[in-house]
Amino acid sequence: MAETAQARGFSRRSFIKGAAALTAAGALAGCTPKTNDKDKVDPEAPVSSDELFSGTCRGNCGGGCFLNVHVRDGQVVRTSARDMPDPQYNRICTKGLTHVGRMYGANRVLYPMKRVGARGSGDFERISWDEALDTIAEKWKGYTEQYGPTAIMFFLGSGNYAALSGSCNSVGAYQRFVNVMGCSYCSLDVDAAVGFGSSRATGGIDLANELTDRKNAKTQIIWGNNPTISLMHTMHFFLEAKENGTRLVVIDPVYNASASKADWWVPIKAGTDGALALGVLNVLLENGWIDDETLRAKTNCGLLIKEDGTFLRMSELGVEPTEGDPDPLTGKPAVVDPPAVWDEAAGKAVAFSETAAPALTGVPDINGVKVQTVYENAKGYIAQYPPAVAAAVCGLTEDHVRELARIYHEDGPVTTEIMMGMNHYRNGHYSAWPVYLVSLLTGNAGKPGAAIGQSEEYLPQMLYSNSAAACSPKDSSGKPCRGQANLIHTVQIADVLETGKLLGEDLTIKSAYIHCSNPVVTMCDHDYTTGWFDKLEFVVVADLCMTETCKHADIVLPSAHWFEQVDLGFLFSTHPYLLWQDKCVEPLGESKPDFQIFGLLCEKMGLGEFWNITEEEYLETLLDSEYWKSVGCTVEKLKSEKAARIYPEGDKIASAEVFGTETGRISLYQDTVKRAYVSSKEVDESIERGLHWETPTFAGEDRAYRETYPFHLLSEHMRTHTHTQWWDCEYVKEYEPEPIVRLNPDDAAELGIVEGDVVKLSNDQGFVVMKAAINAGLPRRMVSSARSWQIGDFIDGHYASLPSREYNQVCANQAFNDVAVAIEKM
Repeated sequence: MAETAQARGFSRRSFIKGAAALTAAGALAGCTPKTNDKDKVDPEAPVSSDELFSGTCRGNCGGGCFLNVHVRDGQVVRTSARDMPDPQYNRICTKGLTHVGRMYGANRVLYPMKRVGARGSGDFERISWDEALDTIAEKWKGYTEQYGPTAIMFFLGSGNYAALSGSCNSVGAYQRFVNVMGCSYCSLDVDAAVGFGSSRATGGIDLANELTDRKNAKTQIIWGNNPTISLMHTMHFFLEAKENGTRLVVIDPVYNASASKADWWVPIKAGTDGALALGVLNVLLENGWIDDETLRAKTNCGLLIKEDGTFLRMSELGVEPTEGDPDPLTGKPAVVDPPAVWDEAAGKAVAFSETAAPALTGVPDINGVKVQTVYENAKGYIAQYPPAVAAAVCGLTEDHVRELARIYHEDGPVTTEIMMGMNHYRNGHYSAWPVYLVSLLTGNAGKPGAAIGQSEEYLPQMLYSNSAAACSPKDSSGKPCRGQANLIHTVQIADVLETGKLLGEDLTIKSAYIHCSNPVVTMCDHDYTTGWFDKLEFVVVADLCMTETCKHADIVLPSAHWFEQVDLGFLFSTHPYLLWQDKCVEPLGESKPDFQIFGLLCEKMGLGEFWNITEEEYLETLLDSEYWKSVGCTVEKLKSEKAARIYPEGDKIASAEVFGTETGRISLYQDTVKRAYVSSKEVDESIERGLHWETPTFAGEDRAYRETYPFHLLSEHMRTHTHTQWWDCEYVKEYEPEPIVRLNPDDAAELGIVEGDVVKLSNDQGFVVMKAAINAGLPRRMVSSARSWQIGDFIDGHYASLPSREYNQVCANQAFNDVAVAIEKM
């Protein structure tokens, strides 16, 4: 239901008319007319009041601005900040304020279209919805009959964090669409390194406190994060805590807006975070600041490692394994074979849970088997990074390393905020593990003011929603839908299309459906991405705007704007609320909500019975769980109050008592190497089981690659874009009209480059040409540019041609910052 707002009564037009009226009456001082002008000026007709609707901005900045959407005469005229239940979270940014420019921009897709020119040419003609749906259904039915539904591949991005028409994979209606269709699914493989690496220490549990807890920290550390740009809604929490006496430390290679607010800036070399953390751990151990009691009671340091790298387990000592809880995927009971520790008091090996005082060093051979403890293994690796070595690797002084260690030991509670900086390197997970250990082993997690990680105010949605019922429907006879089929990683697509096989098994892919994503621009290796697009027989893209990816489609479907439909803002990282989206206006042109598009396609494919559900029914099913009931979150409440908190009242403080690891404790070693993707490549497990760090593959200063390509290229975020969203908004183009690359002044001088010069960035994969800007905040031999532009925006080439698509051996993650280039003035 719409609310009413007073129209702003003093526009530029009314000012001019009012000034004219005042002039006519002789009311402007110094401008009294010489003649007695009695002409009357009719007052402007009254402007109708705006209708106010509840809205939410939900691009992949994760900010989730809560908005008032102002509607006049059936059109959105502006947006403004709407009050959160907790006013501390009231914020709106440039993007939230410029939706009108996106909704009514010239690049908006208004009608279904089919391609009539070459892929990428942008040559399309308008068609009807019936023709579009019939064409898609005919193609898909043919592929399904010949190859099975797995011949259709769905590709999901993160362009709309909403439950109905958005990109909330595993809980959103899109997942229902995938499951009903039974198609293959392509993994995005982005922003994964920190989560993958930190889970080795934690087992994947959340250790981030609510943002309102920042005030309880004595020290705040922003590590690998620039919230003034990329998470601007959160920055005031840091600054308010600083005003109240909390020390603010920023660890970042660039002197940026966040670093400028710090009490202490640590100018680390990019991609060396793990080496710094290992140096800090070295100092902590050297000074005895991690006590043995903590290591025995809260970590797996007492576990025994055999020479083959695996744990000594009780079955090897004559104790039969037992059965545990059933595996949720297979239904088979888990085998419980506990790892052993050495009980010093008893003088024998026992299961790790049977003693509170396992030996940390000096364990004798057991039944002729030589062992070392996890503690000995970890300490031995950490010993390779004394402060002098760590400082040299990181471009710091020994004092930097020692002071950071002292802070974690003495100046707690410490909150460490980590976001995406470490994620974007091939060595990212090697860095995340020791960085997390620094906080965990100093007790800086799990209590007020003490936390580590990302703002993850979306975990209840992923963990406690009734996704089984919402996303895996049954027909009227009780028959389940097909379910999601093969998982294909982005790096594997071209090979599957070329060979017709995935990991040795037959798999033919003929078509792709692209939703909430612009992969031609945002994925690494532009030529690779356009190459696999060209190998597909039939591509369908649903989008709001005519993106570069749309230009590679055979059919483009017009998605409605967020304000043109009912939805639920569902996955945000900067506040703990679900936000209701009213339908504010009718969809522009012939655009439709994606939720409706999913249903229409299911109907055309003969699967409509699985989509016999309304928007509200879907949301009611999704929120039908004990957790959501316990916090009072219902569809009715959301419709009425527009916002609902996802946690009980009071600051949410993460628990650090029980971890998701095998032992339930902090882990410094794993004997089973888990891979985030399956590949035929061999894995060197010796560097994955315990602590290990190496320099970035391409950006590392010690790499031979840097001899040819001497500049590290850093991918930066923009205030006015969220990745490629808003790139076509004319409002923001007034501020950031074109792509630029920033250079350190000394580097620019050596190259003879001045502000505004046209330069070429290149490596062995590709090139891009754009204008240069000079920025003294960058260190030598680093340049930065935003990967937020599309092919027509560059003078020549493409930014996405520069990053390699190569993955780490176990971590499926695109390394957007692990890039080196040569630069030349054009």
